[in-house]
Amino acid sequence: MPKLFALLLGAIALSAAPCRADSGAPVLDRWYPALFAADAEKLASLLTDDAEIRMDDLGITQTKQEFLGSLGEWKDSIEGASFDWRLDTGVPATDSGATALVCYRFPANELYTREVFTFAGGRITGSVQTMEGESCADF
Repeated sequence: MPKLFALLLGAIALSAAPCRADSGAPVLDRWYPALFAADAEKLASLLTDDAEIRMDDLGITQTKQEFLGSLGEWKDSIEGASFDWRLDTGVPATDSGATALVCYRFPANELYTREVFTFAGGRITGSVQTMEGESCADF
C-alpha cells in the first residue's frame, strides 16, 4: 500500500487535460503525459540511470528501477483520473532544474503537489515531491 500511495503522490501523473506544448521545461512537457499514461518506456527514457524519486511527505525514496517497477499499481490507480500542472512561476526553469505545481484529480480524491526536478543532459536526475494540499482549490 505505501508503494501505491507513493505513486499517487509520485509523481511522480491519461487525462483529457491538454498537454502544454511549450512550458519552458521540455523534459516536463514529456514527463507528465508519460506519467499519466503509465508509459514505462517513455518514463525510462526521461530518467537517468541513477535518478532518485523522493516523496518527502511519505519518507519514501525510489530508484529508477523501483519507480518503473511500481507503474503497474499506478496504472490501476489512474483509471478515471485527470491532472493539470504548471511551472512554479516563482522558481525559474533552467536546463538544470524546474519546479512544477501539480493537481492530481482521482475519482475519490484530489492531491495538490509541488515537484522539484533536477536535470542533466535533458533527462531527470532527481525529483522531490511534497504535498501542498488534499484539494486542488488553490491550484
